[in-house]
Amino acid sequence: MKNYVKILKTVLGSNFRKLKALVKYGNFQSREFVVDREKKIVYLVNSKVACSSIKASICGCGADDDSIHTIVGKGGWIRRDVLSKEEQGFFKFTFVRDPFARLVSCYESKYHHDKDFYKKQEFDFDHYLFGYIRRDEGFDRFIRKIVRIPNGLLEKHFLIQYDWTHDRQGRPLVDYIGKCETLDEEYRPIQEKYGLKELPHFNKTDKKKKNWMDYYTLETARLVYKKYRKDVEGFGYKDSYRRLISYLKKKENA
Repeated sequence: MKNYVKILKTVLGSNFRKLKALVKYGNFQSREFVVDREKKIVYLVNSKVACSSIKASICGCGADDDSIHTIVGKGGWIRRDVLSKEEQGFFKFTFVRDPFARLVSCYESKYHHDKDFYKKQEFDFDHYLFGYIRRDEGFDRFIRKIVRIPNGLLEKHFLIQYDWTHDRQGRPLVDYIGKCETLDEEYRPIQEKYGLKELPHFNKTDKKKKNWMDYYTLETARLVYKKYRKDVEGFGYKDSYRRLISYLKKKENA
């Protein structure tokens, strides 16, 4: 058996870790936990959900949006994919986001605003699934491709958040799950209790930015609901989905 594992490691190279994670966790990416052992706090990183701001708050540094991801893992902050028994007893938290808005943010970030930065990362779109979503063919096409990807192969920036924050039996992996839409309000008690820094806001809202609802059609909105139903229902985004459908129907009939 050991020989087979050794052969797999040799053949797959860096992809062996992804295969191992897929078998163990149901997703080809290992979870990332930021651990402060002194303050006994653990943050489960959830991409495209203010993770840069939260990391900077925990680390107490003034790094920019990009560099904070390399700073974490140095100093007193530990980056882990599995928590020790002791760390399991620390206060663990994460934040989630409306899956419809999150997909729009992912699309704009990966293809337009931050594409040069992501080309340096491990999961840039040029190589992900052999370039399946390499080209920007518009948001509509992006959604139609995303919903066809098996859940276990979804990239971390658009994976199903419920599967990321819960184990296979549906048990939460953290003690507290907040919402990005009320981040400042929900993060404040955590910040004050554990002596964390103020949240920096790296990506401030541009008032001229296109309304994220306008990216969708009735068909793509329903496709996303079907794919991300666990996020919509498990995290209380049903009203957001209803508002989106209502908005698109009015727009269609205008």
